[in-house]
Amino acid sequence: MWFPRSKTTARGLVGVETGPNGIALAHVQRSQGEAPRLLHCNFRAATPEQHPTVLKNMVDESGLGGLPVNLVLHPAAYQMLLLDSPDVPAEDLGAAMRWRIKDLISEPLEDVVVDAFALPEDAYRGRSRRAYCAVLNKARMQDWAKLIKHAGLHLVSIDVTEMAFRNLGLLAGADNLNIALLRLRSSEGLICVQHGADLYMARVIEHGLEQAGQDFSSATLEIQRSLDYFESQLGKGHINRLLLLPMKRDGEAALQALGNGLTVKLQALDLRELFSGQPAAELDEQMQALCMAAVGAALRQTAS
Repeated sequence: MWFPRSKTTARGLVGVETGPNGIALAHVQRSQGEAPRLLHCNFRAATPEQHPTVLKNMVDESGLGGLPVNLVLHPAAYQMLLLDSPDVPAEDLGAAMRWRIKDLISEPLEDVVVDAFALPEDAYRGRSRRAYCAVLNKARMQDWAKLIKHAGLHLVSIDVTEMAFRNLGLLAGADNLNIALLRLRSSEGLICVQHGADLYMARVIEHGLEQAGQDFSSATLEIQRSLDYFESQLGKGHINRLLLLPMKRDGEAALQALGNGLTVKLQALDLRELFSGQPAAELDEQMQALCMAAVGAALRQTAS
């Protein structure tokens, strides 16, 4: 979302996600007319204080120095708001939305950076135009830029989790379909619905794994309501595919429990299927869960 955009280099794009428990790094290379290739995918446990050393070691060990990076923000690092949108060009939307958020955030406006993307034109159905607005602390953004530079990489863009998942959905076949991606974590979940490259809906699922325990009924109801809203309010028809992202624990139990209560067939998303026959994708479910956002970031098709 942040920074100008142009095509990636022939060596590909690196996706990085830094979180409170570690760093995920993925490297994707694209060649015209061929499927993307996942060349590297890894996660290292690390405290935030260890991030500079750990990321530099990961880059040096994998020979990725000098490559462009799309940094995907951990969900705890930014605030996402859905707001009415002014009728301005896409390149001016972030600046225009800046003044609409000042009463909705806890930080002073001068301490944050803002970017936004509008919902597709056919999502309004006679209602006012709307846009998703991402808000990030300016000092943290500068710290991440220093982190990437210290590791010997070239920061070209910063994205949010929702857009990284959009990239995964494209690879999973969203070109002509309505695809929903669902991630469940310990404290909460996220469901994103797209058609092609257009993101129509991104909703937080309040019931995470810790709240669900062995009973996924509340989470199932919340997910179903989100699917129903998409189908009834956005006018794009039914959901063609609902994909559950890999989980660090209880993945099979969640797949079965949720699948029994939803009107759309729930399928597991697996890197080994997205990148069939590619050694870097041969990861267990826990490692896939830790790396999935970084892979989505590396799949971005434009960067500066």
